[in-house]
Formats: sequence, structure tokens, C-alpha cells
Amino acid sequence: MRAFAFGFALVAAVTPAAARLWKPTPAQTAADYVTIVHNKGADGRVVISWLASPVMIGPTLKPLLDKYLLISIAHTRQGLGGTTTWDDIEGVQVTDGNGQPLKELTGDAVPPSLVGITASSDATMRQSTQGKGKIYWGVYEAGAVNACGPGKLVVTYEGESYSFDTPIPGCVK
Repeated sequence: MRAFAFGFALVAAVTPAAARLWKPTPAQTAADYVTIVHNKGADGRVVISWLASPVMIGPTLKPLLDKYLLISIAHTRQGLGGTTTWDDIEGVQVTDGNGQPLKELTGDAVPPSLVGITASSDATMRQSTQGKGKIYWGVYEAGAVNACGPGKLVVTYEGESYSFDTPIPGCVK
């Protein structure tokens, strides 16, 4: 499960574009929707991913990801000679569709399974980018946001509001 979460985040962070899926499964449709790639030209590329419960194939993490939102953000730029540089991510705000801020969890308040996902992802990212890759991971109480219920999740970063309408495509009832 950790490998899936990391692979999803890593591919989303460094893949410039991909072809659309042919006959996608509900989980594949959901995974496609919960990743936003913003090509900002000279200001680089921002990739925001929401690890939502419909993306998870196994039943173990689904209830946890219904209760908590796991958000990753990567901001990369092309440096001289084609090298990739990674920005530090600061000032992230996460709200529901009514503009209500969601409570971010830190330290011991973060469930151990989510700590494991983020730690595994960070370790693999450091190894695969020779210590240069940086991903912001935020864990939030879901509040009124439910991936398969009506509403919206809004992630604000660097003055841009990135939104995910819910229910997300791929939710199976």
C-alpha cells in the first residue's frame, strides 16, 4: 500500500503529461481526478495530489482516508542544463466548499498509518532525486469534505486556489 501511495505521488510529481486511460477502472478514474498539474511556464510546475479513499484498492486505508485528508504538493522548476529544482512549500491553506478552513494535524495527532505513507514517500523521493526532491505532505481532518459526497475541497497555494469537486469521478456506491 505504501509503495502504491509513493508511486502515485512520485509519478504525479515528475510526469509532465500522460495519455488518457482506455477503459479505466473507478480507482483509476479517481486517481486521475485527484491530481492537478499546473504548468506555470517560467514559474515552474505545481503538482497537487489528494490521496482520497476511492483511489485506494485495499479496504485498510479507506476508512482512514474518509476521516482525514492527505494532500501532497510539489513545486518544481527547470534549472540550467535541464536540472530540476524543488521549491520549499509554505503557506498552504485547505478549506471546504464553504470556505471553512480544515484543521491540519501535526506531530502525534497524525495517525501512524499516514505517518508511514508520508515517511516512505519522502525517503524514496530523497533517494530517487539524490536528496533534492521536496514534497509537502499535509494531513487534515476531513470535516465536511467527503470524496464521495457532495461538496468541494479547495487547496490554496501561492495565491492560486486549486479545487476538487466532490463526489470525485470514480466513486463507487
